[in-house]
Amino acid sequence: MMIHGRTSMLGKIRATRAFSLVEILVVVAIITVLSSLLLPTILGTRKTAHEQVARQQQAELQTALSNWIIAQSSGSGGLAAARAAYNGTGGAKLQLLQNYLQAATYSSLSGSGDTVGSAALDSAGAYLQFSDWTSGGQPTVQWINR
Repeated sequence: MMIHGRTSMLGKIRATRAFSLVEILVVVAIITVLSSLLLPTILGTRKTAHEQVARQQQAELQTALSNWIIAQSSGSGGLAAARAAYNGTGGAKLQLLQNYLQAATYSSLSGSGDTVGSAALDSAGAYLQFSDWTSGGQPTVQWINR
């Protein structure tokens, strides 16, 4: 008799250990809700990473522009000749800076006119624009949101 009691007792234990369909559905619903809360955070992190790469590209372009100005103004015409060369490029300012940029950075950029784009800038929803160089200041590389 005792053996039958134990087997029936074990049978009940096994039955209570199994998950019911309702419990499984609740767990799936909880996982779905948590993942839907987490997904925007992951996508926001990706956009932030693209924006950081694009800001780094802007900083490299600004440094290259400053180095180009220093190199050009040390020549015979001085700063006025460098300004005239910069303003007279007809919008091909990115090509002026090719020798002052890292090869990987230059190859990732595309320029048309005074604007510069890249995959990172497109993902960040922005582009870069070279400002005009007027007397009394220096040109800058400006961040423009689309």
